[in-house]
Amino acid sequence: MMLSPIRLILMAIGAAVGLAVILAVAVLAAAFAGDPGECDSGGREVQSSSTLADQLQAKLDQLNAQLDAGQPASITFDESEATSRGRRFLDDENAPIADLKICFSSDGPSASGSLDAVLGLDVTAKVSGDFLLDGEHPRVDNLDIDVGAVPGLAAGGFEGAVEGVINDQLEHISLDHQLTITFGEGTATLSGQP
Repeated sequence: MMLSPIRLILMAIGAAVGLAVILAVAVLAAAFAGDPGECDSGGREVQSSSTLADQLQAKLDQLNAQLDAGQPASITFDESEATSRGRRFLDDENAPIADLKICFSSDGPSASGSLDAVLGLDVTAKVSGDFLLDGEHPRVDNLDIDVGAVPGLAAGGFEGAVEGVINDQLEHISLDHQLTITFGEGTATLSGQP
């Protein structure tokens, strides 16, 4: 039996579509089934508690009071305080993110947690990128993301979605002052000008 050119083209298209569907299902299965691990805290223990969340909130209130009074100010906080306050914020906003862990290094911030995904299934993710304070709201940009057990190249499709979820939550925070943040090993320093 001789195959006509049209039949060959249709077979090739069918094979390509079938392969694309198989790859898409494999990537989704890897996203839901795997775990990229937590952000790297350099061996430091990162804790979470309401006391630590209150501690960071008190520092932030002090920073704002000084800035509102027309004085430059800065505060330093650690990964445990940031993780604790971040978890409280996410709970208060009913955000689809759980088990948040925030890590700081001289290269910048990173975080890990799980995202409530489709049909109630959770996807674990680990992200790092730029944390920007140059607008009305904080935001993240240039994310590097690991999702589940998805290979790095295939995870690129998730970056925009995860960045969108994070930035949607950050829009709930208004920046009233000009702020800068610098990161060290396990700590961050937030400075502001009135």
